[in-house]
Amino acid sequence: MLKFITIGQRIHTVTKRFLLASAILGLLVFGTVAPIWATVDFNAYLPIEGNPITPEFKFTKNVAIDYSSGGKLKDALMGKNMTISFSDTSANNTSIKSFMEAINTEFATDRKTTATISNLKVEYQVQINGDANHATFDYLIKLIPTVNGYTLNKGGGSVPTVLDISWMGFAMKNPVIISTQQYGDLEINSLIGVIQKQLPDVYNILKGTPAESPMSVNLIDASALVNYPIDKWNSIFDPAYTLSETAGYGYSGQKVAVTGFAYGQSDLYQGQLKAQNVDVDFTTDSKYHLTIIERASSGTIDAAGHANGYMVQGTPAISTLTGVSGTASVQTAQGLSTNTIYAMAGFAVVIAVGVFWFSNQKMKAAMKRGVDTSPPPTFQYEERKHWADRFDEEKKE
Repeated sequence: MLKFITIGQRIHTVTKRFLLASAILGLLVFGTVAPIWATVDFNAYLPIEGNPITPEFKFTKNVAIDYSSGGKLKDALMGKNMTISFSDTSANNTSIKSFMEAINTEFATDRKTTATISNLKVEYQVQINGDANHATFDYLIKLIPTVNGYTLNKGGGSVPTVLDISWMGFAMKNPVIISTQQYGDLEINSLIGVIQKQLPDVYNILKGTPAESPMSVNLIDASALVNYPIDKWNSIFDPAYTLSETAGYGYSGQKVAVTGFAYGQSDLYQGQLKAQNVDVDFTTDSKYHLTIIERASSGTIDAAGHANGYMVQGTPAISTLTGVSGTASVQTAQGLSTNTIYAMAGFAVVIAVGVFWFSNQKMKAAMKRGVDTSPPPTFQYEERKHWADRFDEEKKE
């Protein structure tokens, strides 16, 4: 299991409450809720003041190559256990600064947003493990940008503040080459880039085969976050959200009202989200099989105030007020009020308690019916002797 580093942790009260309700609904409807590992996993907190934020993007991919029939790939990968990783920022690395500028260009041209990034932290990791039958490649790219200028309209009083979130759906369509001290230049925007640099013998076997094309897809692609309309994301209002970074010794942290938006969880409306595999058979010196696991994307946004998601000229935005107005909606994206969500969760608890009480009553009744009034059985015990007693008996004979 990959170990992720989390910065700026917050106590996501709203998310926990909502996911609990969604989980109960999912159990009532589907019987099970599938765990989600995202191709892109996005998390952000949006203050109503529009201050610079540090959201987090995680891009992951899992690849397996089966060489159970033997061949050159088995010779090259069996017993191979290595981790390729680095962490750096745009302030220290000019290639990461160029990457940041490319994202800003993507923001302006493709996403049509005025938001910009002033700093970017990149964490990259690939774990490669080969055994007797197959090799696995586990990719993780974590981007932590400092985003500015995402406020479309500054509100006040009964006028909502409008926050632009279209920037979260950026996608890098060109190679992203990062210079590192350990490995030289690495192309991090494709699966095959690190193989070409660190495992050239493996790359030469894959080159020109049907496996090369799916291994060359772009990793840094968050477009799934904007392809699913923000007004259809699950949302719920929490009047007592706690900012843990404001907590100190003896203090629990600043409490603010937020609206949580969540996408990518299996629930009543999105259904049971499952991973989809890309499977490719290819032959060079031997028969091989490539599997790439495509997992559902997910996103979590906590917007300060009482917020609603909607589309502005086809791009997602969030309007938010510091308090709940008389005309403000307190419904989820699917039309259920927050009270309804909690009522349904409470109803599920009542059902569980009722089932427990009914089972308990049946058990007590069965115990009463099964009382045996017959006298207790008698037992005969065989006298046990010490092993040395046998010698005394033999002497007597």
